[in-house]
Amino acid sequence: MITADDYKFHKSDPADDTWTETAFQIFSVPEYAISGNIYVLTRPNLGVCHSSIEIHQGLCFHPWQLHHNDAQMHLRCPDDFSDFTLANGLTFKAHSEREHHWRYDSRDGVCALEFTYSAICDPTDARDPAQVPQAGDSKVQGYSGWNNGHLEGKGRVKGWLRLRDKTYQVDCIEGVNKSWGPRNDWGNKGATWVHVDLGESMRAFLVLDIEFEGRDMVYGGFRYGYVLVNGERRPLMAGEMTAKRNDMLVTNANIQFVDDHGQTYSARGTTIAAGPWYNFNPSSCGYQVLLRWESDGRTGHGHIADFVGMHTLSKYMADSLYD
Repeated sequence: MITADDYKFHKSDPADDTWTETAFQIFSVPEYAISGNIYVLTRPNLGVCHSSIEIHQGLCFHPWQLHHNDAQMHLRCPDDFSDFTLANGLTFKAHSEREHHWRYDSRDGVCALEFTYSAICDPTDARDPAQVPQAGDSKVQGYSGWNNGHLEGKGRVKGWLRLRDKTYQVDCIEGVNKSWGPRNDWGNKGATWVHVDLGESMRAFLVLDIEFEGRDMVYGGFRYGYVLVNGERRPLMAGEMTAKRNDMLVTNANIQFVDDHGQTYSARGTTIAAGPWYNFNPSSCGYQVLLRWESDGRTGHGHIADFVGMHTLSKYMADSLYD
């Protein structure tokens, strides 16, 4: 069960230099095809952290096309992960496990944002069998860091974003993530993080493995997830997704999943914003896309974020060595 204390630092062995705690907030302005995120990775036993604020509009296939990309390493780790201000201009406060506040002012004044996050359902504890029937068998294949403490939430993000002298109102349903535990980041395979939104009648979240078929990155096994049906949260028992890509970024996707009532859901997504996020973690990339989801005449928006290690990409995607 997730509580407000899970936004604070958890107890760890002070000698464990790999102990890591992260926070991830995604947001969007679909009417302007804007997708963005805030990420903080801390190593409290080392006293350092890394933070990234990334925003893109429309289809960006190269890192230099992103509209804001502020990633700073070796910032001083905060004393309290539930209430902090970093040297990069990012401020965060968790009022509870369901209510958060974010503020950011870039050093050069080019970007600023402020918004609140209000959960629309209790955050999911991936290790709690009361919320995740697969809790004993939900481990992501190929990346142990995802399999320790892990909180997943869905809520309303509301506020404003100012970017390059243009101001946008933010009012969307998006995801939040918090993780903690020992973690060796060396370019491991990773997994995908999926949010589907079709309004009050159906909102869903899924975690799927990432696999490679030759040089094609595809989605593997379903790990866990849930669906909200008119506000009622139901755990998912199965799920699968296929996608077409351009330069590793999803351009359209088809998803299907089944809840614990045996009800099957499906949706098709078309990408309206995409960006390769190569510096949220030096070992990995996040291929983040904002899709317009459709199903049975209903429409909405939500993200796919494919997190995959750079070592893994080299292993499967690089050309063969020549003599």
